[in-house]
Amino acid sequence: KKMKEKIKIAQQEIAKIETEGSSGGIKVKMIGGKSIEEVEVSDKLFEQGDKALLEKFIKDAVNDAANKADKVTQKKMKKVTGGIKIPGLF
Repeated sequence: KKMKEKIKIAQQEIAKIETEGSSGGIKVKMIGGKSIEEVEVSDKLFEQGDKALLEKFIKDAVNDAANKADKVTQKKMKKVTGGIKIPGLF
């Protein structure tokens, strides 16, 4: 029961974690690894007018931010569970 409470608190903290990803002049800020809060496109990249390249960099920046969020989540949950892997938790 105590671990369940700790897990719930950790999940609430994880939902507030901000991560930032970047790729080729694109910066993306995510909250909780799920919600994109901010996207920044460098003027130089925007001026190039290469739609495919812009799309690739956006995808890569979002994936970068999400991967960072996953790492933080795994680290936090490992700390809470003492390294025990609980199926469906993370």
